[in-house]
Amino acid sequence: MHRPVNHLPHLLLFLKAVEKTRQDAAAEAAVSIPPEAFVLRQDDLHFWELLGFSIRGFPSLLVGGVRFRRQEAGKLSRQSLVSFLSASTREVNLHEAPVPPHLVEIMVSNRPQSVHDFLKGGRQGAEYPLLKVAKKDIRFVFDFRLANPSRSHRRQGAPADQEPHLFRTEEGHVISATPHQLPAKLHRNDAFLALTRPTQHTASSDRPLPTLVTHRDFLVMTGEVGDSLQPWLYGSVPFHVELANSSHVLDPELESYRTYRSREVRDTQAHQMHRMQLADTA
Repeated sequence: MHRPVNHLPHLLLFLKAVEKTRQDAAAEAAVSIPPEAFVLRQDDLHFWELLGFSIRGFPSLLVGGVRFRRQEAGKLSRQSLVSFLSASTREVNLHEAPVPPHLVEIMVSNRPQSVHDFLKGGRQGAEYPLLKVAKKDIRFVFDFRLANPSRSHRRQGAPADQEPHLFRTEEGHVISATPHQLPAKLHRNDAFLALTRPTQHTASSDRPLPTLVTHRDFLVMTGEVGDSLQPWLYGSVPFHVELANSSHVLDPELESYRTYRSREVRDTQAHQMHRMQLADTA
């Protein structure tokens, strides 16, 4: 029996890249990762996009594809994940079997393979099983895109200077982030909330995270930060870092990342040495 391939090392390497870009105050405007990088397959009306899911009862982050309807012909614009996951109705085409609106379909890998091979197989037409997950059991979704791709939200013009907040999760993680400001009248009853530029705080370190779309039940308390995080993280009981869950919100162990990263460094060094040897013999 094959041991399942752990997708998390690949995702954590991506987080390291995001962390580098965030060290520069203007990095968010300067960095652009094309959405095509995360598309499994597409047609004229829809495309399947890679996302990361944290689901109750599953011990690891689940990586899979979700189908979105294009908002603009020929482009990879889609509705926000908040709208998609909070919707109480579902658009049904005549040629498709209807899926209850409380469920979301996730295209998953049916064999041990890396994220890269999963994407490559999807683009080449490989058949993957469809998993149906209850939206209420989704704790949060890892959105690979660095910017909200929703055309309607760009039109609304979310305020850029919205105050950051601190959140405590049901598992005790302490996270600072800026809630994405959606139109109040349309989204006040949404089950999910988008957290942009989040950072997880622990007693030993601060860990930048990708954009998280969290179920509101996953967040048990919140506070508006104001000018400084320090009084909250070191002077308040609810968000004190000494009382925060120290495990990584995406990967509780992180051993898989360290092992993978060490192998990546060794492989890179070996490749560079090989190129130098070839250059010397040329």
